[in-house]
Amino acid sequence: MSALICNGQRVLTPDEVTAIQSVITKPSSRALFDLLLYTGLRLSEVKQIVDNPAIFDEKRKIITITSSKKEATQKTRNVHLCDNGITAVKAFIQNPQIPSSPSAWQMNLIRWCKSARIEPLAGKDPLDTGNIFGITVRTTRKTLESWLLTAYPDRSVYVALSQGHTVLVQLQHYLNLSYTEEERAEIKELVKGWCN
Repeated sequence: MSALICNGQRVLTPDEVTAIQSVITKPSSRALFDLLLYTGLRLSEVKQIVDNPAIFDEKRKIITITSSKKEATQKTRNVHLCDNGITAVKAFIQNPQIPSSPSAWQMNLIRWCKSARIEPLAGKDPLDTGNIFGITVRTTRKTLESWLLTAYPDRSVYVALSQGHTVLVQLQHYLNLSYTEEERAEIKELVKGWCN
């Protein structure tokens, strides 16, 4: 089956996530991967949790993020969490470590894809040493947004606000991904409890 691509970047399927998770041996790296996947946070936003874990409100199932972007549509936003998101935040807070740079994290992602035997993008030589998988530091963020829109199509405005996007950005990037029926069922289970 071909990879799902959104603006030149890979969006993970549930099976690909499971395969990658199975090869991450360092607990702090696994905690960060799950945090990024189930919150949709930008890598740069994770530092806010490290600096101030109180921005996580378990009862309300949110993380309150302050934007540092001048062009941000929202200066602060509530990142709504699914049940797996709550678990991921709690695990990360126990051992909050972030990589030295986005490129270091991307190199980890590429290495894990190779170890997990993730299928390279069409037309890419499996023997190439570059990023033949189309995975980037934004892949987990794009994956969560596409999963939420798959599981909760009637809540697209809430998904956009939680991710810090406009609905127009959502329409341009995330609504045209084709998951199989089996993947859709898995996605609904993985993001259950979101915005409830």
